[in-house]
Amino acid sequence: MKSTKLSESSRPSANPSYKVWVWFSLLLLLLLLWFAYSGRAMANDNVPSSTPFPPHSVYGTAPPVTLLVYSLDPKLLAGWNFPLGGMAGLGMSASPEYILPAEQELPVLGGWDPGDTPQLGKLLAARPRLALLWAPYLDRPQLREELQRIGVPSVAVPLATLEDYPAAFRSVGKLLGVSARGDRLANDFQQILEHLQQIRTRVPQNQRKTVYYAEGIDGLMTDSAASPHTQVIRAAGGANVFTAKPTSLKGMQQVSMGQVLAWNPDVIIVQDPIFYRRIYSLPAWKGVRAVQTHQVYLVPRAPFNWMDRPPSFMMGIGSLWLANILYPQQAKIDIVQATIQFFHQFLQVDLRPDQAKSILQS
Repeated sequence: MKSTKLSESSRPSANPSYKVWVWFSLLLLLLLLWFAYSGRAMANDNVPSSTPFPPHSVYGTAPPVTLLVYSLDPKLLAGWNFPLGGMAGLGMSASPEYILPAEQELPVLGGWDPGDTPQLGKLLAARPRLALLWAPYLDRPQLREELQRIGVPSVAVPLATLEDYPAAFRSVGKLLGVSARGDRLANDFQQILEHLQQIRTRVPQNQRKTVYYAEGIDGLMTDSAASPHTQVIRAAGGANVFTAKPTSLKGMQQVSMGQVLAWNPDVIIVQDPIFYRRIYSLPAWKGVRAVQTHQVYLVPRAPFNWMDRPPSFMMGIGSLWLANILYPQQAKIDIVQATIQFFHQFLQVDLRPDQAKSILQS
């Protein structure tokens, strides 16, 4: 059989209309790629690419991302969402004693967290170059638009679970020009997560201890097992007795004394120091197993809360603290040494053993 040979005029590459079609396709592809890139840039509100950022130029719109910035590079932080010292809205608290001196003087800029209000005048005066959004909870188009109106570009940082923290340390560290520290903190946090996983593996499901999280001045507010406010219980391998669906991001759902008695938890962790000092003397609580066995513990809160309010990277040491309470034989944690190490790694504070013990017992 003879092979058929195309003439020069019949080859597709020699056809003028074919060439026009090829160039048109290439042009269309370039346009699509340009639009895709533009769309991605718009999603980040045209964040400036030059790094490093100048001091005090990064604003966290909610405490979880604010404290992430503080851990990565305190001098970049533009301001706090709530006052340091004492108690702020929804039980937010911080201990200035263990916060680096220069950052203790930063302004309170508020935020978009439930129960909070942004101080737009102070925010404009601070002139941040970047705002971080707490995703998925507070990554909203309205917030992006409001920040864009005052000339502040924004980037969303996913922090739905403890497992998100290693990636957040890496990505935000790279964005802020502190990649080496971001990678180091990501590795340190990953080691904590792996240790917690090992502890949970050693405890069969049918031997998990039940935990009630007591909030409010009477201990009758709590958060459910599915709430971002109770990640420490899950990470430590505890079984949260309150399994109802969360009703709001701010949490603190009301329950009755009858419900607590019916749950009869093995362990109670308490958020409010006043209630903690009273619980053993309250007649209604004396029928609860945790009270009878003296398994009631106050959540440490230095320099930021180890449980929630706000949920932050401090949940890493909070989870180790609670795992050591629930399963000391399986955890085998020297919690004083773990606290000293965590403060050194994530807060750039070197504690003495007596300081660590004081924090754990406060």
